[in-house]
Amino acid sequence: MTGVSLDLRTQSYGSPQQPQNGSVQTQNGFTVRKPSRMSLSGSREKDKFLPFLCRYLSRKKIVMMILVSFALMAFLSGFFTANREDASESTIFNHFSDAYNTSLQFSRTFSSQKDDNSDILRPLSVCKENPPTHHIYSSSHSTASIPSHSNLCQNFAFPPPPPGDRRRPGPRPCPVCYLPVDEAMASMPSATSASPVQHLTYFHEETSTKTEPHEGSDFGGYPSIKQRNESFDIKESMTVHCGFVKGCRPGYKTGFDIDVSDLVELEQFHDIIVASAIFGNYDVIQQPTKISEAASKNIPFYMFIDEETEAYMRNASALDYRMKVGLWRIIVVHNIPYTDSRRNGKVPKLLLHRLFPNVRYSIWIDGKLQLVVDPYQLLERFLWRHNATFAISKHYRRFDVFEEAEANKAAGKYDNASIDYQINFYRNEGLTPYSEAKLPIISDVPEGCVIIREHIPITNLFTCLWFNEVDRFTSRDQLSFATVRDKIMAQVNWSINMFMDCERRNFVIQAYHRDLLEHMPPPAAKMSSLKRGQVTPVTVPIPVRSNNSSAKSTVKKNAVKRGKGERRSRSRRHLKNPGNRDNTVI
Repeated sequence: MTGVSLDLRTQSYGSPQQPQNGSVQTQNGFTVRKPSRMSLSGSREKDKFLPFLCRYLSRKKIVMMILVSFALMAFLSGFFTANREDASESTIFNHFSDAYNTSLQFSRTFSSQKDDNSDILRPLSVCKENPPTHHIYSSSHSTASIPSHSNLCQNFAFPPPPPGDRRRPGPRPCPVCYLPVDEAMASMPSATSASPVQHLTYFHEETSTKTEPHEGSDFGGYPSIKQRNESFDIKESMTVHCGFVKGCRPGYKTGFDIDVSDLVELEQFHDIIVASAIFGNYDVIQQPTKISEAASKNIPFYMFIDEETEAYMRNASALDYRMKVGLWRIIVVHNIPYTDSRRNGKVPKLLLHRLFPNVRYSIWIDGKLQLVVDPYQLLERFLWRHNATFAISKHYRRFDVFEEAEANKAAGKYDNASIDYQINFYRNEGLTPYSEAKLPIISDVPEGCVIIREHIPITNLFTCLWFNEVDRFTSRDQLSFATVRDKIMAQVNWSINMFMDCERRNFVIQAYHRDLLEHMPPPAAKMSSLKRGQVTPVTVPIPVRSNNSSAKSTVKKNAVKRGKGERRSRSRRHLKNPGNRDNTVI
């Protein structure tokens, strides 16, 4: 509308018009009447002074300056969009600061003390966590309606397990009581949950050096054993390693790089997001089903992929110009930090709060899973109904970390020596096998393919420390989950909602990895696809006729003799349908 108004105004700033009806139109568009002969001398002086003002203080120059400034601003914004890869770091950071009020400056600089095993001094600085955007919640998000609607699932009980079936071994889904979508939305808490950690900041290491074995990576840093132990000392204000050590903005020149246009998208505020990742073209994107209209409108779905997966999707014409595949918004990651695709997937899985600084709740599902329940219903069932801030399912079979380690070694999931080193390290720290003495903790081994969480400092700290263990030891996050959880729960009043694995299988369907799908044989043709009365063509070998008697005797010897109780192949029952006589192809 502004542009239209400017265009209309600039059309009047042409050459001066000829006098019409006793008036003169000046260059700036004002109409001045001719002075009459009977006017006073003061009016004549005004008539001389008015053209002088119109000449030097013309509004045309002011409007032109405004137009030039608008054009300059439009050029700069287009320059940032078209040349985001070549833009300088300071210019992009200033753009983020002006547009989205993000904090991208260093707060203070530390000098680390000498470690017991190293004499190297490493300069450290701290990146402030982006403050959450203040959001005004509507009345539909109030918690006043929870008691009246919770009666729907109040008396729900799990049915007895189904009887054993040899034809269907393994875990199965079990029934779960979900509230309707509108009632689940109404039960969303209007206030943020309490957290024993109030302020959480992260270390920044521009130059880091490895000083100990099994110490970390260039992406997550190289914290010493002393720094690792200090990170478990829970305080109100804490500073910990949490990936992205080489940049203050996660996703920009940190080894896990994302395009600037996507970074701007990740800065937006959302109540809820659903996220997943596929690296190394390892899985096939599964489209969510049974998603309500409200969730499709309000909840974005983000899928992180690497350049290899992007190339495959473009060759298969699965990625459109909007960078979307169904509900999934595709985020391409450049300069992935690890050679192991499974380890790269741990970055968005455990560090979503760093990639999405202005999100309240998140649901993480692995790339091989298909979501079949509405996100609002999941959050109400596993978080809001239990006043929990972190939910994850337990393993369907194993409850003990030591048993999980042996199962990983037997399946070849990771190098056996690395698994043994990690387990022995935890055993020396005091980790014991799981027993009933740990109740109400029901398991030490999670099924980490689904994580439902609220983004508050205590849950952010838990996933940061969990990621540090994965970065220091093996990528098998099931082995380090219990150690991090127990160390935090021993100091503060915080717990994790570990629900049953059959409940997880109720809202996600697990598919095969891509490599298994490509090597699977095609499904066999079903008999139902054949027409009624049609017989499958069969090729029957025909013996060659010969006048030699020896050939006839050979055929007779090879003939199969029928038993007394065996029916003939051409019984009367088959002869009743003469149409079948000619269906056999010879």
